[in-house]
Amino acid sequence: MKKHLLKTILPALLLVLAVFIIGSGCSNPEHGWTSYYEDVDGDGYGVEPSVRVYGNETPPIGYVGNNTDCDDTNADIYPGAIEVPDNGIDENCNGLFGITFYKDSDNDGFGDPNSGSVYEVSFGDPAPDGMVYNNADCDDTNPMINPLADEIVGNDIDDNCDGDIDIVEYYTDADGDGYGAGFALPPPAVGVNNNLDCDDTNPNVHPYAMEIPGNGIDDNCDGRIDELI
Repeated sequence: MKKHLLKTILPALLLVLAVFIIGSGCSNPEHGWTSYYEDVDGDGYGVEPSVRVYGNETPPIGYVGNNTDCDDTNADIYPGAIEVPDNGIDENCNGLFGITFYKDSDNDGFGDPNSGSVYEVSFGDPAPDGMVYNNADCDDTNPMINPLADEIVGNDIDDNCDGDIDIVEYYTDADGDGYGAGFALPPPAVGVNNNLDCDDTNPNVHPYAMEIPGNGIDDNCDGRIDELI
């Protein structure tokens, strides 16, 4: 009986134990594996799809150990890249855009073209304190001088920043946004002293308005539709 136990039951128990030990060593399929991600543009930052490499195996050519690229078709776009202002592209993949803002020292809503500073913001964010999105002021020390001002004859000042001094022409402002359109009106007609509006039927469309992406409209009258700014 004792011999029978040693010859039959004991080997079976050892076999079961060996299977358990070997099986437990393979029960974690992730053990020892490293994921690598495709880097199409060769900037050192990858995206899906991924491959898995075991142990010290060499990863495939064109794959890297991260998936943090936000545009794998452009080698100039990756986390930590230099943000280029005013191009509508998030170069450093932080979800923000580099925008040049301008000081508005006289608080008339128009900025000094010689005072630009770049900030990273989300689209639609308000300008930083004391600054505006545009650089249209020709005298940022005087709130009465800006593109919406009335030209005053005889003061030898370009009040409305149109490049002409003491020349007054009136234009129809049908939508009441302060920006006129069309041809100069004959006297004694009155209106506004500019014809900068590209849609005088919509008060939300005029120079320096915020561009709204996706609406198919040139909101800020710069000749481009749905650009970032």
